[in-house]
Amino acid sequence: MLRRLRLFFLIFFLLGLAIVYEINWKHIPWSVCVGAMLIGLMIGAAFVRRKKIFWQEETSTVIAKMDRVGIYVLIIYIVFYVVRHYFLHQWFKGNELTAFSLSLTAGAMAGRLLSIRSEIRQILKERNLI
Repeated sequence: MLRRLRLFFLIFFLLGLAIVYEINWKHIPWSVCVGAMLIGLMIGAAFVRRKKIFWQEETSTVIAKMDRVGIYVLIIYIVFYVVRHYFLHQWFKGNELTAFSLSLTAGAMAGRLLSIRSEIRQILKERNLI
């Protein structure tokens, strides 16, 4: 589980660098990026809520498994990401669309990170491990 959190953080960090680059070169206003990240935070938190996070006694670790609804939501998210040009081309074009998509994805990663971290801490507190 810790490896997964580290991977999410690395991806979030790289997305953040790409977003700063896009903002720096004036491809997209910072306010649009912040708005997309806030929307992404809500989406990311919703994805984590579809996971079953629990304590496994045999290995003394926290385990996360995705339920069926979570898998469907993930598939819908991937399909949206692939066809986002058709939905968002009216408002964003070229680099601006890329920066908006990166901001939305970074927000979703941050939402997942924060939600998973919160749930893990709650489980560890229940077990009096922290």
